[in-house]
Amino acid sequence: MINLKNNEYLVYDTEYKNNIDVTRYEEGIFYVPGKITTEMDELYQEDSYARDNQIVGIKILVKDEKVSVIYQESPKDTCQLQRPTSSPLMPIVCLPNELVINVYTDIESNQFIPDSVLE
Repeated sequence: MINLKNNEYLVYDTEYKNNIDVTRYEEGIFYVPGKITTEMDELYQEDSYARDNQIVGIKILVKDEKVSVIYQESPKDTCQLQRPTSSPLMPIVCLPNELVINVYTDIESNQFIPDSVLE
């Protein structure tokens, strides 16, 4: 779980715990495992930290209190093409990599103004 305001994070004790890299959290960069993101050549060309540490997975960016996927591999780049979100109504869904990024808020329901309407 990542706080979108200050990049503080909590890594849950799951089987993937050791595959999550939070070293660059102050920059808003997090690396998480992905089911089909395994070829990292493109990322390694632009990200020396990932290359030097042999990171394998999806690169997530928290910026301007929004979260986005900035590197992954999937057919048609479905994860990476989704726009940054800070809304509980707009999760980032990356089915090929079996990744869903949900946004949670502590706003009271009477203060909540939806930014999207689904029909």
